[in-house]
Amino acid sequence: MNNTKENSFKCNQLDLLEIKKFWDVRAEDYNKSSSKEKFKLINYLISKSVLDNEYNVLDVGCGTGKHLIEFAKNSKYVTGIDISPNMISYAKKNAENKKLNNVNFKIVPWQELDVKKMNWNKKFDLVFSNMSPAIKNEEDVLKMNEVSRKYCFMSNAVYREDKIRDELFRNLIGDKYNKKDKKNICYDTFNILWNMGIYPEITYNDVMWTNKMSNKTAVEMFTIILQNADKDNSSLKEEIKAYIDNISCHGKVEEIIKAKIAWMLWKVD
Repeated sequence: MNNTKENSFKCNQLDLLEIKKFWDVRAEDYNKSSSKEKFKLINYLISKSVLDNEYNVLDVGCGTGKHLIEFAKNSKYVTGIDISPNMISYAKKNAENKKLNNVNFKIVPWQELDVKKMNWNKKFDLVFSNMSPAIKNEEDVLKMNEVSRKYCFMSNAVYREDKIRDELFRNLIGDKYNKKDKKNICYDTFNILWNMGIYPEITYNDVMWTNKMSNKTAVEMFTIILQNADKDNSSLKEEIKAYIDNISCHGKVEEIIKAKIAWMLWKVD
């Protein structure tokens, strides 16, 4: 293995470790949060006839199972995968509490999932990914097509405003980080599919929600995020803690998020 490939591999592994750590930290608060939008999304999928009680569904980046549980009520069998053991642990408990026996979970990064080894080629009628960082590039999108025999659905933000995160970036990172320079997976996915002769249906939704978390969770979460943009700042965590302590109330913080979400649905040919 040459140095370039070796360095790339190490970077990818580091990224996955950071992503796993981030979602493990977020799991408890994420599990407590409500998601009114999930019912709107489930109803949309049913209206498009891509959910059926005979279908086998894969939820990529299933988190604590908010959508997966609804899939289990409307399909034959559901598999949820996630990089975070903590997220999967909550998802299992939530499914058990609903007495669901048609669900299965696997802790695995989508990027490292071996389709051939798992025997997942064309295994699922619907492959679903909602606001998941698991789908980041062309290879990830093509893998969705590879394991689907009928439909794929992906959603992501085409615009997103995170009040606390954006303020931290402005104050602590400054010119080292520019949100406008970040690639948008929705735009990339549309072009990938278009060039393959697949024409996805896109629906846009304006949404707003609030993330509630403890000071400790907020500091850990934002430290992980900002360190990716400024790895050399040794005092970053202390500066983030000072900011969080200043804006928190009784040891809790709330972050208001506004976003325009693209729902992208396509049929695999």
